[in-house]
Amino acid sequence: MAKLTYRQIEAFRAVMISGTTSGAANILYISQPAVSRLLSDFEDTVGVQMFERHKRRLVPTPEARFFYEEVERAFVSLEQLSRAAEELRGLHLGSLRIASMPAASVEFLPAVARRFSDEHPNVSLSLQVRSTQQVVDLVASQDFDMGVISAIHLTDSAIEEENLASSAMVCVLPQGHALADKEVITPQDLEDEVFISLGSEQDLRYKIDNVFDQADVSRQQLIDTQLHYAACAFVLAGNGVSIVDPITALHYRRLGVVVKRFAPRIDYRYSIIFPRHRARSALTRAFVSMLASELENLSHASEGLLELSAR
Repeated sequence: MAKLTYRQIEAFRAVMISGTTSGAANILYISQPAVSRLLSDFEDTVGVQMFERHKRRLVPTPEARFFYEEVERAFVSLEQLSRAAEELRGLHLGSLRIASMPAASVEFLPAVARRFSDEHPNVSLSLQVRSTQQVVDLVASQDFDMGVISAIHLTDSAIEEENLASSAMVCVLPQGHALADKEVITPQDLEDEVFISLGSEQDLRYKIDNVFDQADVSRQQLIDTQLHYAACAFVLAGNGVSIVDPITALHYRRLGVVVKRFAPRIDYRYSIIFPRHRARSALTRAFVSMLASELENLSHASEGLLELSAR
């Protein structure tokens, strides 16, 4: 038995809508004889009379009306698929799953996500905040489209890493501190200060300690914490001073913490990671582009505190 073709069904539907072959021809932008041939082939293939001919009009049989209901349901589904395809082309449909270290997630990434959602309505967006190693594990498992981390030595072959931005760590002070008017803070300035250190298992802790050791400067290291924003919270509460990443520091500056450049420079790098064995979606590429753009905007507004090196 011959199979129905899409074009035959189109001709049948057009005749049902218009009531004549000439009207169907106008709908389909083909000739009237072409419609007649398609309709004849359609009826032969189905093996059921679909129309009664009354002068120039085609009167649908009950079988035709029943079949037309099925055709309309199919065409509605096709139109829905077409709309879905159009939404995908316009980046207005789909999902994006992002995992991030806390340092970028206090304010910066949520603000980028809000702008992204405004520009890409109906896209489902998920942001999970984890430690850097947990972010690596989530992205390696391909459960997430991308991750934002501090630069660490990666050994996982399932991960692909790109540099997002390189900057310098900054010094954070409580309001009213004696050094609040100084433009650049040095290790000597922090002699005997109560210093909030980062966790001992972080490489940054040793980089910071080495700077003070090289300068032969002692601090009161009475408090340590894993998270940069927790260190800033201690500073905000007046518990001491610290050196943290600039994005976190800029958030806390709006809350009252004093942020100053620190010398010598201690590098801090923000990286983006992706699953190596999965292609990046258009949504992922669009988010990365917006992320880099918003980071540039933040740098321009930071009064030199977020000094970005070339990516």
